[in-house]
Amino acid sequence: MPLFRHASDGIAPLVPIPPIAELPPAKLQASARYLGTLDADGNRVIGQSLSAKSAARLSLSAEGIDVVRIAGSFRIRPDALDGARPGERFNGKAVDDLLVIRWQHDGREWETGFRLDAARSVRDAAKAQLGKGRQVPAADVGAWVRTISKLARESKGNS
Repeated sequence: MPLFRHASDGIAPLVPIPPIAELPPAKLQASARYLGTLDADGNRVIGQSLSAKSAARLSLSAEGIDVVRIAGSFRIRPDALDGARPGERFNGKAVDDLLVIRWQHDGREWETGFRLDAARSVRDAAKAQLGKGRQVPAADVGAWVRTISKLARESKGNS
């Protein structure tokens, strides 16, 4: 068994996002750290910039989840979603405020991990630092899990 296993064979192009100004109205938005994508066997997915850890902005709408990042933005359409779950570990590493999105692309099952930022915005983080005794609000991973899972169920029910 090789020390490092990667799933990289012929990954089809990801669904692009529209220009930022044309993104649909969001039900939820968050700043996050994109941690990577794993296949059904737990192997890292290489290709289409999916292995590059990076800062990201998540925007969930009726049209899916838009992952905006310098390393390569993409959209996960509702019909590709299988759901989401909170987690404590991703790719063998402990992660706080972990959101794992289960989805399919090109006939493959994937899990993509994000560490949600605790502050809802840069303004929230600044207020927490300036205020005495104020805490940065906790990331609401549960709201993301519920909303993504509902969108996935509704999409599968309409197919």
